[in-house]
Amino acid sequence: MLVGNILAVSRPEVIKTALLYSGIGLFHFIFRKKFLLISMNHDKAEQTGLNVRFWDFLFYASFGFVVTSSVAIAGVLLVFCYLIVPSVGAMLFADRIGPRLAIGWTMGTLVSALGVYLSVKLDTPTGATIVVTFGGVLIMMFLLHLVLHHGRSTRELKVAFRLGASSKRPALRLEKRSFQK
Repeated sequence: MLVGNILAVSRPEVIKTALLYSGIGLFHFIFRKKFLLISMNHDKAEQTGLNVRFWDFLFYASFGFVVTSSVAIAGVLLVFCYLIVPSVGAMLFADRIGPRLAIGWTMGTLVSALGVYLSVKLDTPTGATIVVTFGGVLIMMFLLHLVLHHGRSTRELKVAFRLGASSKRPALRLEKRSFQK
């Protein structure tokens, strides 16, 4: 259950999962405005008379169906990797929902294909290879984000990583004093 076997899924299981995902996707599409209002402006949703607890329940119940059916197929690591990494990567480069969805879906598709390719070439477990590939791509996206949005040069990043790796500090910190000469 931890890793799953994404390549050994039977045709009936794929059809069943596709039907479930289609139904839940349609449900979320129909009620997207309510879900977005609750997510983006909780106070306004309550002021408009929307039963926030009820809609939260519906969202998380449908989310639970997707997660439990996915874990049975792909395993916990891969499912939570798909849930978290594309959205984090998208949040590095976009502030609005539409661009975040486009970046997340594109990242998920391309990194999945790359992970499967690497799994075949390296003869490694597919699910674990996809997870590691997502992690590597997310690190590269973070470094690109630093360069594009925070003006960090490649040289400064190398210095920061060397300082972070050689120090006894708990985590890599990109502090101003790390870059001072």
